[in-house]
Amino acid sequence: MTTTIAALSTANGPGAIGILRVSGQDTIQIAKKILKKNNTPLTDEYILNHPRTAITCDFYENQIPIDQIVFLFFPGPNSYTGEDLAEFHLHGNPILLKKALSVLFTNGAKPADRGEFTKRAYLNGKINLSSAEAISRLIESRSRYELELAQKNVFGEISKLSSKLRSDLISLKAECEAEIDFSTEDLTFESIEERKIRMIQVHQLCSKLILDSKKAENLILQSTVVLFGEPNTGKSSLMNLLIGKDRSIISDIPGTTRDYIAEEISLDGIPIRLVDTAGIRETSDQIEQMGIERSKREVDSANVKLILVDSTKDTEAKLFFDTHRKRIQNSIILANKIDNKNLKWNSSEWNLLARDFKCQYMEISCKTKSGIPELLNQLKEKLTDTKTSDDIVLLEERQLYHIQKIESNLNEAINLLETGAPAEIYIQEINYALKEVGEINGQVDNEEILGRIFSKFCVGK
Repeated sequence: MTTTIAALSTANGPGAIGILRVSGQDTIQIAKKILKKNNTPLTDEYILNHPRTAITCDFYENQIPIDQIVFLFFPGPNSYTGEDLAEFHLHGNPILLKKALSVLFTNGAKPADRGEFTKRAYLNGKINLSSAEAISRLIESRSRYELELAQKNVFGEISKLSSKLRSDLISLKAECEAEIDFSTEDLTFESIEERKIRMIQVHQLCSKLILDSKKAENLILQSTVVLFGEPNTGKSSLMNLLIGKDRSIISDIPGTTRDYIAEEISLDGIPIRLVDTAGIRETSDQIEQMGIERSKREVDSANVKLILVDSTKDTEAKLFFDTHRKRIQNSIILANKIDNKNLKWNSSEWNLLARDFKCQYMEISCKTKSGIPELLNQLKEKLTDTKTSDDIVLLEERQLYHIQKIESNLNEAINLLETGAPAEIYIQEINYALKEVGEINGQVDNEEILGRIFSKFCVGK
């Protein structure tokens, strides 16, 4: 790592401030060439005597000042990367930042690769690999839930768990080795059953981590909310209302929506895939039939089903619930157009039947927006009621792989122990498991693996 790297570390686009970051052995030399304070170039002595201090100065290109900036120098090894590192805080004009970055390159810096600053921090022992991966997740989190899980990992949750696994495995290994080395001595060792119980406990911890992580990953993925019902119940109107634009065609002609239409929205930080489906009805139109079948598949796989019914019609509640009983459970029944509901519409009967069929009943009007705030609150509740990060740890793909290997090693060790194999045999599985624990936090020297991990980062991080 003899090269000095530079990159834009703030988001692309206009802003009040844009930060350029430089790391490497030539950081001070580059800064001296382009920075002046009171028309006097900064010196080695001045920069070294003002570590981690905001220095107001001018940024120059070919002896021409291009911006008034704030400069900060972080001497290695007490920096993010473990090397000499500097930040140049400029005004956040993209054209200006691009020009200033070019000046850094002209004066000796190389363009940073994706994640190269964090990769250097890892290679210089400033962070372990689990913390590095958590930083990437922290930056890219699309919901509060995912952010909470990333924050736990940034503050060492994976490291704590891997340390516990390592401690438990070393304890098992030590007991096994003692039995092997001192088998002829008059010493008392734990029983086979006690050892088996300890192995099972570590195995169960791995199994829980795997299950919880997969559950967390599923919850992070976009939750699908499907609008389902007969033609002209207002599905497209509700779709347009929820996404805030005219995405679905609205018409009184049945069969206008012939296939499902999907849009991605965010509901208070919850990523949602909202789907407007074709109206369900009997039709001889083959294309419309295909759209209806696709719509049925979408609603069957949805996280939340919003089943719309037209309250301006004299729809028999019992018949409606019987007709849709296969899909109605755990859904929200939306009586739309409630501002102009039929005189025979019996809200109490719909409510009672909804409870019997284990679903919810709500009344809305896409025209007056009556009931829409309550619907949004209900959606948030449904999509977040299982989302607690208190007891769940999110494993990245690489970490999950190693935990699965440990689980497999322990499973094999338990099987060997149960069949009467000597400790010399099943201790090898414990050794394999310990090697996998080391991989979790970063005993990794394979450049291809490291490249794959850090390629997921943005440039400048």
